[in-house]
Amino acid sequence: MEIEATAFGPIRSFLGEYVVAAWREARGGSPILFGGRRAGHDIRDDDMLIDAKILVPTSPSERRTWPGHEWKVARDRHAHFNPDKTTHIALVVLPDDMAFELTDNDGRVSVSASCKNSEIFLISVASFNDLLDPEAGAEERWRYLILETSWLKQHQVQ
Repeated sequence: MEIEATAFGPIRSFLGEYVVAAWREARGGSPILFGGRRAGHDIRDDDMLIDAKILVPTSPSERRTWPGHEWKVARDRHAHFNPDKTTHIALVVLPDDMAFELTDNDGRVSVSASCKNSEIFLISVASFNDLLDPEAGAEERWRYLILETSWLKQHQVQ
């Protein structure tokens, strides 16, 4: 069976959440990983309510239009995050060469991947919401927020 790389999208999302929770745990936290299929945060660690998002490379045409903007993040219509449900946004870059290994052992399916060399950028919700434009986002039906690389690097924690 051939499996297209796009089939692993939900697994990539989970791995982004896992990488952030593991980063918090490695720094002495006690994170609880809820996952991204709920409103609000994916990870709770003490008073931090973190929503993890996977960064996507911008296209060549986007890079021509916005030089110095190498990454974008999905945020449908640029809706603001609710600060009562989310205090931080963690943007995650998974390795380019991340390979997935799939095994099917008599109906028990396992997927493994290495998240080494992942990058994490941590931004307060207030700062992130300042970047969003919900009015224009709704009118124009924007799906992504294109991020300036130098701004992003200021928030790198791993």
